[in-house]
Amino acid sequence: MVRFREGGRRHAGLVRIKLHYEAAVHTAPGERMDSEEPPNVRVACSGDIDEVVRLMHDAAAWMSAKGTPAWDVARIDRTFAETFVLRSELLVASCSDGIVGCCTLSAEDPEFWPDALKGEAAYLHKLAVRRTHAGRGVSSALIEACRHAARTQGCAKLRLDCHPNLRGLYERLGFTHVDTFNPGWDPTFIAERLELEI
Repeated sequence: MVRFREGGRRHAGLVRIKLHYEAAVHTAPGERMDSEEPPNVRVACSGDIDEVVRLMHDAAAWMSAKGTPAWDVARIDRTFAETFVLRSELLVASCSDGIVGCCTLSAEDPEFWPDALKGEAAYLHKLAVRRTHAGRGVSSALIEACRHAARTQGCAKLRLDCHPNLRGLYERLGFTHVDTFNPGWDPTFIAERLELEI
């Protein structure tokens, strides 16, 4: 079970999670849920910012070392995280040893989904899991939290874009491939667009 708790003041952002909501989490093949301590997923608060920035930097470095260039880490700093915290669009998954995963959830993504209708989907970005907790259901818990938040806002789909090397991971987590997309700012850059019906 994944437990949701409010992590700070309520804001006008997409993520408005009810206190003490519990939902079943289905893990992807090869991923195990730690039955002793499932991750607690909540909206991030300002006290989480430094740990989230470190987690995203570590995840980007790990992906890059594996041949999957990730985010521009120079843009992921306190200001970046604060923006999402203020809009209640940053989720964290935590266990007794701290934050073990995070992601952002937004109401729109004009860069990678420019033709999307307003309100039809929510957009997941920057999914990161601490390496010590990889394969333990953290990604599934965060995605389930995003599905729930999107559903409560009336969205029919949860969408994301990713590096082509990550497509299989998201398909194992239930997403369906939509297409390969170039946002137009670099002719050599492509992203896989995927969505999950909710």
